[in-house]
Amino acid sequence: MTNKKLKRLVLLDSHAILHRAYHALPDFATSKGVPTGALYGLCLMLLRIIDDFRPDYIVAAYDLPKPTYRHEVYKEYKAGRVKTDDDLISQIKESRKVFEAFGIPIYDCEGFEADDVLGTIVEETKDDKELEIIIASGDMDTLQLVDDDRVRVFTLKKGIKDTILYNEKGVRERFGFGPELLPDYKGLRGDPSDNIPGIKGIGEKTATILITSFGGIAGIYKALAKDEEKFAEAGITPRIVELLKNGKDDAEFSKMLGTIRKDAPIEFSLPKETFADNIDFGKLDAFFTELEFRTLGAKLRNILGREGAPEEVAEEIIDEKSIDQQKLKEAKIMLWLVKSSITNPTLEDIFNHTKTKDFFTAYESLSAEIKEKNLVNVYEDIEKPLIPIVDGMKETGVKIDVSALKDLKREFDKEIKSLEQNIWKMSGVEFNISSPKQLGEVLFTKMGLKAKYQKKTASGGFSTK
Repeated sequence: MTNKKLKRLVLLDSHAILHRAYHALPDFATSKGVPTGALYGLCLMLLRIIDDFRPDYIVAAYDLPKPTYRHEVYKEYKAGRVKTDDDLISQIKESRKVFEAFGIPIYDCEGFEADDVLGTIVEETKDDKELEIIIASGDMDTLQLVDDDRVRVFTLKKGIKDTILYNEKGVRERFGFGPELLPDYKGLRGDPSDNIPGIKGIGEKTATILITSFGGIAGIYKALAKDEEKFAEAGITPRIVELLKNGKDDAEFSKMLGTIRKDAPIEFSLPKETFADNIDFGKLDAFFTELEFRTLGAKLRNILGREGAPEEVAEEIIDEKSIDQQKLKEAKIMLWLVKSSITNPTLEDIFNHTKTKDFFTAYESLSAEIKEKNLVNVYEDIEKPLIPIVDGMKETGVKIDVSALKDLKREFDKEIKSLEQNIWKMSGVEFNISSPKQLGEVLFTKMGLKAKYQKKTASGGFSTK
């Protein structure tokens, strides 16, 4: 880490993170089947950033659905991209509530992409010598904003856990040249993901040789006009030289498309309070409860608690050991009965469900709910009497009849085989029932069945969750 006296601002490329999280957690959903993978991944990334970097400020940048100036000058910009899943679109809209609860300001600008908003903030803060910036993104384009150690990029390599932090030295090691030349690199080789053409026939390797030998696009064409022989000495073939001669307009146009703008018309200012002071824990807990993110509230409190969480937050952290353990077990059983999707309840789950931070009040609330839902007999006659029995089993263990288990296995194997034959008969095809991919094809393609909240997996198959 750099000088601790510097204020630290983290800029979030929201769309890039949400897209990556959605595809990393394609089947993540609530007990009602509402998809939440993108939102959960976003929250995990936020907690990781808070824990790793201890930011003073966090700001989120968004894309807007309308076309940008790049689309206006080049209608084919980003053409060919697969239409965004409806599940992801709904989560992108919902994600703004995450930032509101975290107290994170949101910036967007019609006609500009999130990258341009980030670039503008970097530009507007460049004279603040007491501020360092970390850009969190899943998009390598933001690397062109890196500036020594003042502006670094925390990017996702794979999924949402495999990450890397780039400073200027890291960019040079990765590409062989500095951040300022990345737009030139894209101008030469293009970018298929954004449908930026570049010069057809020039790939990554050739673009790298050209830039390391002659500099950016302007330097390359200046050298080309002055002495073509220098290109042969650099290992550039006559065919590539001819491509360069015919592709100057394409290279310059592609560079323009690939350059992050730093003049988006936004009015940026650092938040008056630090990030930790802006968190609305009440709103955040309610949001986490709604999405069934059972442990994230406690994780955030623990992270902040290790480094002086605000006093009102610290008071909310209650030690389970300070509560009557029998009553706590009873409360957990009651919560499980009224909300069976929570299979191993925690004290945080009890407080979130009852919307209180007082255990006595929470216990009374659950007792009333048990009566309201006609679960008193189940609780009093079945579940509650099992508490000491289960405790005893945990304490002493249980004996296992290995021979009897082997007999059961043979019996179940026979039954499974029979069920498998019936499934093949019903579906009209033999397949590996244990394969989600094959099962999805049979259910949703061959048999034409439909499922509520049906979605695809990251590999494009049907989810059978």
